[in-house]
Amino acid sequence: MSQLVDMTNEHPPMSFREKSAWISLVAFAVGFLVYFRNVIRVIVGEHPTDPTPELVLLGAMILVTIMLQLTMALRSPNDARTPKDERERLIDLKATRPAFFVLLLSAFFSIGTVHLPLAGRWGEVHLKLLMLAEMLSITFAGVVKFGTQVMLHRRDR
Repeated sequence: MSQLVDMTNEHPPMSFREKSAWISLVAFAVGFLVYFRNVIRVIVGEHPTDPTPELVLLGAMILVTIMLQLTMALRSPNDARTPKDERERLIDLKATRPAFFVLLLSAFFSIGTVHLPLAGRWGEVHLKLLMLAEMLSITFAGVVKFGTQVMLHRRDR
């Protein structure tokens, strides 16, 4: 059977957990881009005071992610209830390790933002940049984790 799949270049359908990883990857990637843009804006001197647009976008991303995950679970409830097999647990573990190191390193670099020479009211600007950089660290680690999960699911097909 595997020779037939290789010969026709067809792939088996994605598993429930692979689809879930794709949804999470896209959500975290969009979040990463939003926060990256804000960090750059603060560094170049634009100090956005109203966080409402970003919060609305973040809330919408969370809602869309939850709705997509629920829709996927409702369309295939047996797959959603199936416990993780050994391969899926191994994929989770392999994906968590690089994400942890990315989170650790980027959190330390976030602390370093306090030493950047920025214009404006020193405390407020640096605190805002530190908070944005920490959120950027978390979202980047999520991108790494879910991206690694997707890559490992694809590779093991």
